[in-house]
This record gives sequence, C-alpha cells and structure tokens, in this order.
Amino acid sequence: MSRVLDFFLEYSLPRISDFHNGCTRFQDLQQISSRSSYGKPSAVQSCKRVQFSLEALNLEVADHADLHSLPDEAEACDGRDSDILPHVQTLRNFPEEELMGKVVMVRLDLTILLREQKKKHSSAARVISTIKYLHNAGAKLVLISSWSPKADSQLLKLERVAEFLSSELELKVIPVELGSGLEQSLMEDGHNSDILLLENLSQFKQEQANCSEFARRLSSGVDIFVNDAFFQSHKILASNVGITSFCYSSIAGFHFDEGMSQLKKIIKMNKWPYYAIIGGANLAGKAAALQFLASRCDGFIFVGDAAFQIMHAFGLPVPMELVEQESLEAADMLLEAAKARGVKIVLPKDFWCVNDHYPLQMKTFPANHIMDGKSWKPVDVGPNTLEEMISVLSRCKAYPFELNWDAIYANTTLPLVVDVGSGNGLFLFRMAKMRKDWNFLGMENNEKLVSRCLDHVSQSGMTNGYFIATNATSTFQSIVSSYPGDLVLVSIQCPNPDFNKTEYRWRMVRRSLVEAIADLLASDGKVFLQSDVKEVAVRMKEEFMKYGKGKLTVVHDLEDSTSHQDRWLKENPFGIRSDWEQHVIDRGAPMYRLLLLKSSPSG
Repeated sequence: MSRVLDFFLEYSLPRISDFHNGCTRFQDLQQISSRSSYGKPSAVQSCKRVQFSLEALNLEVADHADLHSLPDEAEACDGRDSDILPHVQTLRNFPEEELMGKVVMVRLDLTILLREQKKKHSSAARVISTIKYLHNAGAKLVLISSWSPKADSQLLKLERVAEFLSSELELKVIPVELGSGLEQSLMEDGHNSDILLLENLSQFKQEQANCSEFARRLSSGVDIFVNDAFFQSHKILASNVGITSFCYSSIAGFHFDEGMSQLKKIIKMNKWPYYAIIGGANLAGKAAALQFLASRCDGFIFVGDAAFQIMHAFGLPVPMELVEQESLEAADMLLEAAKARGVKIVLPKDFWCVNDHYPLQMKTFPANHIMDGKSWKPVDVGPNTLEEMISVLSRCKAYPFELNWDAIYANTTLPLVVDVGSGNGLFLFRMAKMRKDWNFLGMENNEKLVSRCLDHVSQSGMTNGYFIATNATSTFQSIVSSYPGDLVLVSIQCPNPDFNKTEYRWRMVRRSLVEAIADLLASDGKVFLQSDVKEVAVRMKEEFMKYGKGKLTVVHDLEDSTSHQDRWLKENPFGIRSDWEQHVIDRGAPMYRLLLLKSSPSG
C-alpha cells in the first residue's frame, strides 16, 4: 500500500497530502463543539444528526475513521440540506482585536514542520502563518503537539524542539512542562512576547483517552483554543476535543481552514471519472462513507487490509487471519451498492510478501495464490497491481492541478515542450533562451530543485519557462491536457535506475505516462529519450513501443553519420546538453539517444 500512497498522494495528487489523514470524527458533536463569544459558532458547530466521518472523502486511503450514519440522514444545518460538513469558525473570520492579551493555545502537528521542505512546503507555511498571525495580534501563545523520534532523531527533547521552532518561526520559543511550569509562565506579564511550547503530549495516556480532567489541566488559564492540526483532527484526543469544553472560543487555524476548503472541493467534485482509493483495517467502521462514495464514484481501488475483505466477499481465496469477521456484512453491502450503479472494482492482482522466518526475504505472489505461501505475509501490492492502478488513475483528473496558464506564460498559443525529470533545469533554461517561440515546462519530483528553478525563472524575468513539483507518471495527462497550445516535444533524459527494487530496476517510464504522451503529442511531435545506462535506454524504448498505441515511430537514418549502426543517435539533435549529459561526455562515456516521431494521421 505504501507504493500506492507514494504515487497517488505525494506526487500525483499534489496538495492533497497537505491534509493527510484529515477528517473530523463526529461521534459526539455536543462533545466536540464548544461555547463561543458573541453567540457565534464554535470551531465545529453542532448540526443535528450529522455523524459522518470525512476520512474516506479524502482522496487518500481511508483507513482510520469509524463511521456511524449515512450522510443523507443529515438534517438541515444552517439551512443547507446538502452540506454534509459542519460549519467551522476560522481564524481569518475571528475578530483580530479579541486576540490582544488573550492566552491562546494552538494545537499543531509538528510532523509537518519536521519535513525536509519545511518553510517551502505549503502546509508548513500555513501553520507558521497561524502562529505568527496570533503573535502579531498580541496573543500570549502556548503551542501543544505530539512528536515522535522517528520524525527526526535529533529532536528527542523538549528543549531541542523549542530550539527548532524558534529557528523556524524566527521567534523565541520557551519549553515548559505541564503543571506548575505552565501556570507560572502564564501568570507572567500577558504582553510577554515569548511563545511557550508544552511538553510532548504523546507521553500522557490521558491524552489518548480524551480525559476530561487532563483536558482541564491542559487548558488551565487558556482563553481561546486554535486547532491547526488538520491531520490529527479525526482523533478523539484531549488536545483537540476535550480541551474545547474549557475554552470560551474554539477556532480553526489557517492550515485547518485550508484542509476543510480542499475537502469541500473534493466532495463537490464534478470531474469524471471519479475514483476512490480505499485501504486500511476496520471496513465495517467505514461502511457509511463507502456507501456514500458508492453513490458518487465511478470506481473503487482497494488496497491494504480493505482489499482482503472485498476479495473475500467476491469469493476469492484469502487467508482467514486476514478476514475481519465484523466486516463481512459491510463488504457484502458495499458490493451490492457498487453493482447496482456499475461502479468498477479494482482489486490487487499480486502482492509483495515477507517471509515470516526470514524478514529480509521478499517475494511476489498472485492475489489468488497468496494462501499457497504458508510462511509468507502480504505487505504491499505487487508490480502488476501497481501498473494497473497507475493506468486506471491516469485517466482521472489529478485534483487539484488546475493551472492558470496565462499567469505562467506570456503567450499560451506557443508550442509546448515538456522535460520529464527536469532536475536542476539546465536543459530547459538553455532551450528556453534559444527558442523564444516555444514554451517550456519542467516536471520534477524533487521540490527543492523545483523551488530553485522557479526562483531563477522569477529573477531572470523568463516568460516562456516554468517548473512543477510532481510525478509526471500520474499527472502528465491532467496537467498537459489543459494547455491551450500544441505539445511538440517531450524529453526524458538520464533517469536514475532504482537498484533497490529488482522489478523496477530499468523501468524508468511507465504505461500511463507513455499513453498520455502518445495521446497528447501533436502530429509530427517528437519524444527525445537518452541515458548513459544502456539498459535504461533500451527499457524506455521498449515501453514506448509497447504502449505508444502505434502512434510513435523511431526516427533513424542508417546513412546519417549521427546514428550508430544499432540506431542510437550519436549526437544530441537539439545541440543543448543537460548537466549530466555533459558530465558523461566529459568522462568519455557513451550516451544512448533515441528520437521518436508521432506520425500525422493518414488521410
């Protein structure tokens, strides 16, 4: 399941990961809601009988929330019969003057700030903005969170975390312990500009149990509670549920607000086909959300533990230890609902399995033969499954990639060139400088490299170049299809082989990407492939020949002195080299180049 998340969340659904695991569990709205000044709604306004978890409506794998009733049972809330989400009072709508001198406790998710792309990550930027906004408004801030050494082995102690936050916020953050230390700090001058950081909440059992007494201690002396931990909002914790009973106002921070906004867009999605990826344990707990999705989606993709429950419902062989007895009825009902609407069900074709006795040994088993491996435990979907899922989802609009091309390029009627895996952008920058009559787009996984390239675009005043942080394998179709002009060239240069996975060692391009390129490329458009690793170049050629739908042919001329006898081009046909290509040439190593042409349709 981890590979599915890597492909479809971190990269193919950009910014969806900004609200990873984000939902609010409405088991008891009276418990979650809190009193608010001025008679305004609290952080989560109480709506009659709205007890629908948001978890599975995230385009992420739904694997956490317990669900209790169908959304269509919800009665009207604020006169909006169709609004299945509660009203959330936000920081941007809260009177700024009411923050002056108030003690404000902010629940944040430190894992966001501990990512490699800290400030440059949009989620981290919003969390930082929340804290700075409150600080600038004159509030006395107390930050609370939980963190794990797994996030960063150096940040084991409260003092180290406080130092880290001080650096990130460019404000003084003081570590304090729950109890007398916190109370003493709050008794000090209310206009003290320092920010307090409470000790790690994960060490308190009362936190997980949503203990009312612990929540009271936590909120002692606090006036306003700001929840900016959208990723954790589905959990019934003392720090995000119990605490609201002891603060006169509870509001959502900028990060939480953005998460809710994105979630509403997903629920109102009108782009088709509409697929949901479902995984995790406790299928029965997700029954309500899945029934709702069955009424809207074109297809379900099942991964993880959820896949075994659906496979069992289909009558496929599944080890009984993987079957949830309490989910049998829910699985049958879901299949009936899906069948009634013709919802496509995509199940794993194979699994990666780990040997019980030798954990370092892995092996793939067909989905209908996983019972044959008595000493093997399935841990992830296999390569054939992943290939099919990528192909299916590549036909979907990758939400929310809606680009304003007019804001990116000075002239959107110009032909477009896309460099897949653009790296530091050297090739595109040089091409864009030479060919002012083309627009250039770089697609690169590494956000840090993309950020540097965008800085260069801005500083240089370039109007025909742009870069996007994404995995082109699953987003190429949705991004490029909306470009107003023609796609005339796609380049894939020197991709890095993955020597850690035997199955994918030389597979640098995948079916969904090849199909998208073949479909979107204009007549007489070209594809340029090159690598200094022959096996990679051969595999790329094979993938394009296999999945190019017969639209692409190899450009070669055996009498041309620029071609090898084995049809590899000796020279780069564009006269512009990437930095790695130049490095390979400088050390005297060969490059394996190939140019493909999309033929004009026959009359």
